[in-house]
Amino acid sequence: MKKNYVYLCGGMEGYSKEKMSGWRKQATEWLDIAGIETLDPTRRFSFHSGFQDRNAVNRVVKMDLQDISNSTVLLCDMRYNQPGKRWGSMAEIAHAHTKNKIIIVWTDEDDIKHPFLEFYATEIHNSLDDCLEAIVNYY
Repeated sequence: MKKNYVYLCGGMEGYSKEKMSGWRKQATEWLDIAGIETLDPTRRFSFHSGFQDRNAVNRVVKMDLQDISNSTVLLCDMRYNQPGKRWGSMAEIAHAHTKNKIIIVWTDEDDIKHPFLEFYATEIHNSLDDCLEAIVNYY
């Protein structure tokens, strides 16, 4: 039976383990209190440790896409003031859109409003707390 997970989408390239998992831990703790389970892609091998092994990278991408398929909601950190290019995050958002997932996007108020991100997003908020409250409203 499929569960109603929230997939924690966001930048990993250019991040330390602590930086890429910090907001995800906060979101997981908050949603856990609300009885909502999360799927965190940082639970797999370190983003950079297996980047040279093409098979390992392909395996992780497939596992991430499976996590998205098994989720009801994506919570996406797309703030511009973070390191990395967000290629993977945008690909995950597009994939989730094709699966008719609820896509909650976190941007900073001053961020450029990219038309593709606005098109794919179900909702866009300017704080993690607002994103988490929106997610609870879907459950």
